[in-house]
Amino acid sequence: MERINHLAYCRADEPFYESNDTARTGSPFPATERPAPPGWRRTESSVWLYVHPEHVRLPAQGWKIHVSATASDAAEVIDTVWDYCVSRSLSFKFLPHPQVHRAMNAKYAPRGSSGKLITLYPVDEADLKRTLDDLDPLLAGRPGPYILSDLRWREGPLYLRYGGFARRECLTENGDRSPAVSRPDGVLVPDERTPVFQVPDWAPVPGFVAAQIDARDAAQDDPAFPYTVERALHYSNGGGVYLATDDATGRQVVLREARPLAGLDGAGDDAVTRLHREAATLRRLAHLDCVPELLGTFTAWEHHFLVQEYIEGETLQRFTATANPLVRPHATAQERQEYADRALDVLDQLERVLEAVHATGTVFGDLSPTNVMVRPDGRVALVDFEISYRPDAGEAVPSIGTPGYVAAHATGFDRDRYALDCLRLSLFLPLTMTLELDPARAGQLAEAATRLFDLPEEFPSRVRAGLTPPGVTARTDRSVPELFAATAADPASEHARELEERLVAAIRSAATPERTDRLFPGDPAALHDGGYTLAHGAAGVLYALAATGHPTDPEHHEWLWQATHRATGPRPGLYDGLHGAAYTLHLVGRTAQALEVLDRAIDLTDDAAPIGLHDGLAGIGLNLRHFARALDEPGLHAHVLDTGDRLAARLATVTRTPARSAGLLRGWSGPALFFVSLYEDTGEERYLDLARQSLQLDLDHCLEADSVLNLNDGRRLLPYLGQGSAGIALALHAYLLHRPDEQLDATLESLHAATELSFTIQSGLFLGRAGLAAALAHNRAAEDNPRRTAALTGHVRDLAWHALDHEGGIATTGDQNLRLSMDLATGSAGILHTLHAVAGRLPALPLLDRPGAPARTPRAAASATAPHGSAPRGIAPTEDPHSVWACEGTEAPAEAVRASAGTPSKEKEEG
Repeated sequence: MERINHLAYCRADEPFYESNDTARTGSPFPATERPAPPGWRRTESSVWLYVHPEHVRLPAQGWKIHVSATASDAAEVIDTVWDYCVSRSLSFKFLPHPQVHRAMNAKYAPRGSSGKLITLYPVDEADLKRTLDDLDPLLAGRPGPYILSDLRWREGPLYLRYGGFARRECLTENGDRSPAVSRPDGVLVPDERTPVFQVPDWAPVPGFVAAQIDARDAAQDDPAFPYTVERALHYSNGGGVYLATDDATGRQVVLREARPLAGLDGAGDDAVTRLHREAATLRRLAHLDCVPELLGTFTAWEHHFLVQEYIEGETLQRFTATANPLVRPHATAQERQEYADRALDVLDQLERVLEAVHATGTVFGDLSPTNVMVRPDGRVALVDFEISYRPDAGEAVPSIGTPGYVAAHATGFDRDRYALDCLRLSLFLPLTMTLELDPARAGQLAEAATRLFDLPEEFPSRVRAGLTPPGVTARTDRSVPELFAATAADPASEHARELEERLVAAIRSAATPERTDRLFPGDPAALHDGGYTLAHGAAGVLYALAATGHPTDPEHHEWLWQATHRATGPRPGLYDGLHGAAYTLHLVGRTAQALEVLDRAIDLTDDAAPIGLHDGLAGIGLNLRHFARALDEPGLHAHVLDTGDRLAARLATVTRTPARSAGLLRGWSGPALFFVSLYEDTGEERYLDLARQSLQLDLDHCLEADSVLNLNDGRRLLPYLGQGSAGIALALHAYLLHRPDEQLDATLESLHAATELSFTIQSGLFLGRAGLAAALAHNRAAEDNPRRTAALTGHVRDLAWHALDHEGGIATTGDQNLRLSMDLATGSAGILHTLHAVAGRLPALPLLDRPGAPARTPRAAASATAPHGSAPRGIAPTEDPHSVWACEGTEAPAEAVRASAGTPSKEKEEG
């Protein structure tokens, strides 16, 4: 599954990510307002509108048809297909709004699904052939972007692909959930939805489809492609950028690819339009040595290509990521000064380069770290001129740009000067994305950068002047940074309590119980998963409030429970599903509802469950253990042991895991934690053996340098709690409490050392600074270690870089720093939780044991005489429902609990 495009959920006038429905402007397609015909059912998701004849039973999988269209034709094409499908009793779905259609074809839309406007579901081969033959003449001549995942039918806008109709899931080789199709032997395998057309080798291919595949292959073989591609440098929905060799000359070149009608920008221009605009710009700037030489353009098949000089070196983004000493632990003052000197030289060069470009009347338009090359000799060059323009020639202002390097008030040549000042700050402290939320804070960030690097005295004033918009007063109030600094110095101080209250005030002010898509704003993921989860939804925020001793609103408890019933296709997992909701409902005293949700989560746990803490068996097992300990219920204890057996069986088949799925949340460190808990409960040494084996699978992906051990995911070195050294350290520490090992003690020290870096791009609990602080506190790694104590203090203090005043409180930025977030994984709830973890009152994550707790004496193995499917008994409210540690209580008869649970009312369910 491709990563969420956060920009699709951003509105310039909103501090939070918004759903597609909320963010849409203008009218939907006319067909969206059409009622379903008699005997038909229509349902709408966050993206698609489904129309289905009630008497038709669809197969689980088969050949589906997709229809592509341009923005100008889309409404008419939908109407045509609607009428045809209704006349033929054919199920279909379509995008209901022009804005969603544009987003699906935008430059950074997912390439595997881009181009699709309508999907049709023929019930068999004859239905497929009839539909293709009927619709082809009806839609002939209508253009549309090519659907990369599909086979084009003849020359029209129809495409087809073999895949799933019904919602089924299985695990990929990486251990992730994936949409599934069934092989002839009944085994579920991933339904690959890649930007390349492919047919499973076992799938039935009708003769007419095979003939179309042969015709396509023949067309692609002619003419011969005149370059040998060595590797892809970049991909977008508009096309790729490739390092290639000219077959005629042997010269290394860069090919920039553009797909017609795809990769749309805000003005509606496609990638081809921008590519030829770039070619014209390179011709105009050919006399400059700071731009790549244009070597030509050509068309192959339906794609357009620009050929340009290959500039050897690294992007400025890569230079900053590898050379900036803040991203490495233990950087010396000399290293900081050497980096500052190099960075200031790059900035001086860029200033001269922009002057030369501007002298031709050209605005570069997209000055950002990815579009600047640093040559091996230190000289800089600009690349990617696709949105360059000439203001004096009447050329339109570009409608796209790199977030964090463009501002509405900076136009013409000032657009480039503003971006240069953003680079001036981001080379030292890359937080310019936060300026969109608070443009008055530029000077404060520049002052922080100056303190970190001993920059020239005029640096802060220059950045403040360049980045503070007209009419905005530069921020001088230091109350927020001072609150974080005082809290870092003394987590039990009055300042710490004030900071906590302001975080809570901002969280509460953001609650929207009147909405059904979310209760608290957070990561865009919550806009797709029902808004109730522990990671990004209501469960996580309510957990953080309750666990830190703050009252929670009964209306919000009800919202959470109702949301678990509103969710389409809920998952069972701890952080992404029902187990997390059940845990939080229990914590806030909603005992009966917790039990009801837990039962549903147990029923949903199937063979497609991953292994990890986030969405898999490890997290499920820890939550079942939590409830089993609260109830001392044999049926639940049996579920816990059964979950351990299932994980052990998975582990027995694994010798190597994918690097990108390693770590605490999705890798084998999560199961290691669960196996340690099973040892603590049963005393069986085999669980420690399993924990050791699990840990090694993640440690195999770690890379050590200078006594620092980082998780290497194949692209980056990661220190974080959710994915990185800090999370693996958490699991290894738990193991070593029971089975000391000198060699692993040294490994743990090296993992802890990775958390001592001075800067992280994000502040969150899972993938940011808060998680590093929580992990160090949980493992008591800073005790009697001045360097690590300084790192822990620095993490808490510098959370202020991500903190903004909001509605009288303090809120923090979420993933990618584009918007504020209140959730546990990325936002303010996670910061609140972390402050209590640092103070020793909470673990690094929910359901873990007390931070730094000594090893417990294992108790006798739990009775497993009850069948694994036995229903859990009632869970009585704890004496203090706001204490995360309270798990014992007076049991209530299961029948009474179930009777009080009830089911959501129809009125509330429909919302």
